[in-house]
Amino acid sequence: MHNQEMILVIAGGLLLMLAAVLLVRLYQYKRQIRSFTKRINERKSANMNQPVTVEYFDKDILALADALNEYTDMVKKQLLNLEQDRRQLKNVIAGISHDFRTPLTAAKGYMQMIDKNGVLDEKNQEYLAIAMDKAEYLKTLSDAFFEVSAIEANTEQVAMEPVHMTNFLSEQIMSQYDWINESGLDAVFRVPEQDIVVTSNKQFLGRIFENLFSNARKYAVSKLSLTMKVEEKRVMISMKNDMIHSDDFDAQRVFEAFYREASRHSEGTGLGLYVVKCLADKLGHKVWAESDGEMFEIYIEIER
Repeated sequence: MHNQEMILVIAGGLLLMLAAVLLVRLYQYKRQIRSFTKRINERKSANMNQPVTVEYFDKDILALADALNEYTDMVKKQLLNLEQDRRQLKNVIAGISHDFRTPLTAAKGYMQMIDKNGVLDEKNQEYLAIAMDKAEYLKTLSDAFFEVSAIEANTEQVAMEPVHMTNFLSEQIMSQYDWINESGLDAVFRVPEQDIVVTSNKQFLGRIFENLFSNARKYAVSKLSLTMKVEEKRVMISMKNDMIHSDDFDAQRVFEAFYREASRHSEGTGLGLYVVKCLADKLGHKVWAESDGEMFEIYIEIER
């Protein structure tokens, strides 16, 4: 009986020791997993230089750490290649832009000289006018294309700055005053007098509104309005104009590249609002459009 009790005590002690060893190993595994999780989260924040370190020297743990570090090195190499390709693409775009615009500008110059000389008969003068219009459209299209290509190829973070929206919008409106006044549009601008500051990029924001006004200039029939509303956490800006009724007009597609439904004017490249969307996305601003078939309105939401 005494021997049986001793055996039970020894067995119980061994089981306790085994349980303690298992608990220690479980703690070490969990600690190592937490360390791996921390390193992986650091990589998600683009800190690719933090290697996965091993605190518990187990064969499988070491193999996992090696695999994660090798994967990180592979991703770093791919990102480096991507950055090099991006820079090369920007150089290619710049070169093509120069090579394309130079002969186009020269061709336009020669056509203008022929037009001024007045040596053509009426029919050829008509043909020349058509050719000049097409050359001008081609220049506009190429400028828009190269601008879009440059925007999409640029992955660098945009430099953000404080922008005083009341002054900024007033400047934008004044820069468009001549054509608005000449067009006879019923134009209404509602901009608060108080100084409203947002974080954005003035150059990109200026390009956005330049394209919005350009779009309104092409398609507004008799009405144009720009309104800024200030809320606690955001600034809402809307530009609204009437339009020729169109059954095939889809406001959800106006930010697509080259979208121009059949009933709209042939004027324009179909890239202006696409540029607006690209720039707004880079700035972290929201932009969308709505239409009831008679009125067209674009909204820009900027967080304060």
